[in-house]
Amino acid sequence: MKGGGGGTPLDKNMKRKVTALMAAMLAAAGASAMTPGSALAAEKISRVSVDFKIEGYDEYGYPEIEAEVPSSAHYSCGTADLESEFADDDDDDGSSAKKTKSAAEENYIIEFTAEDGYAFYLTKADQVKLNGAGAKYVKASRLDNGTTLRLTFQLTQLEDVCSPVEAAAWHSDGTASWDPAYNAVRYRLVLSRNGSSKIYYTGGTTYDFKPLMTKEGSYSLKVSPLSRSGYRGEQAEAGAFSVTKEMADAYSDAYGVETETRKLDGAEGGGPGTVEVIHKNVGWRQDDTGWWYQNEDGSYLQYDWTELNGDWYFFGSDGYMVTDKVIRWGNDSYYMTADGKMAVNQAVPDGRKAGADGILTGKMSSEYMEQEDEAEKDDDYYANFGPGVTSKKN
Repeated sequence: MKGGGGGTPLDKNMKRKVTALMAAMLAAAGASAMTPGSALAAEKISRVSVDFKIEGYDEYGYPEIEAEVPSSAHYSCGTADLESEFADDDDDDGSSAKKTKSAAEENYIIEFTAEDGYAFYLTKADQVKLNGAGAKYVKASRLDNGTTLRLTFQLTQLEDVCSPVEAAAWHSDGTASWDPAYNAVRYRLVLSRNGSSKIYYTGGTTYDFKPLMTKEGSYSLKVSPLSRSGYRGEQAEAGAFSVTKEMADAYSDAYGVETETRKLDGAEGGGPGTVEVIHKNVGWRQDDTGWWYQNEDGSYLQYDWTELNGDWYFFGSDGYMVTDKVIRWGNDSYYMTADGKMAVNQAVPDGRKAGADGILTGKMSSEYMEQEDEAEKDDDYYANFGPGVTSKKN
């Protein structure tokens, strides 16, 4: 046996295998460190921007949010969800319990995903640009070595968008009604006949069209919701309503406006501009039920406001002036005094105070809270019978 301690052929083979394995592991580790998607080699994303658009609202009044990032961005975004729902995803039991917070009080979460070779290096508010619906930064956190950014935010201007009107329908008495739209403070009504259309407005979900259908024919109706900012939501069509000659004559008798044509003083000849039309039975009207206000086209104010001589008045869905009662318009409440004028800069009976704009602030007394709960149960308070059904007197 020769000296030198070279070992057996088996020992030499084992050493070669171990050496090769270690070399492979080192090579793999080096390749991993150089992978473009790794944190060490990733390009930094130090700012993000996202646009939010409200598409509508769910059954609880929470927004359906569409999110979009710039086309040139090296990241994408997922869907925006309520923070409370996001946290409960793992233990969702399938229940759909009604939420307890308002949409403006809730936090929302959206996650951004970086492209390969990029990673997020940001968590501060001034590094995040949010657009639309009054989106407001709450916090941000980096996940998965910066390849994911989780953003928490609030939406402070949800009143700018309202949901669509789902359905509208005519009734045999010449009135129409429609489903309420979330966030709508008014409704735009387009009444058409023989290709001619006129536009009317109301804050309620019913409207009496009899005063406007004093001619025989087929009438159609489109209803669009309007938010406080004037945003118009998707409309609903009520279809056709047929008015016979007998119906038209009855509507005209009840709501027809008396006019008188008078020649202007000093006018010569009989051409345009020499006469004026006087509408006699318009403006304030009174019948056995109360006061109402008739327009020159025969219609009357329904769940709407009017300003007369510097004072604001409100008329319910039944068309009558509201007195000594708190009414709601959008998210705000107002008190209409005993003479029908909107209270301003004064305390009102329920303990709150009316500001210069009439909006009530402060806390309502417990006694009036109970009375209001009972009033809300009274479905007949704004029954849509309307002026013109009872005998009218000046």
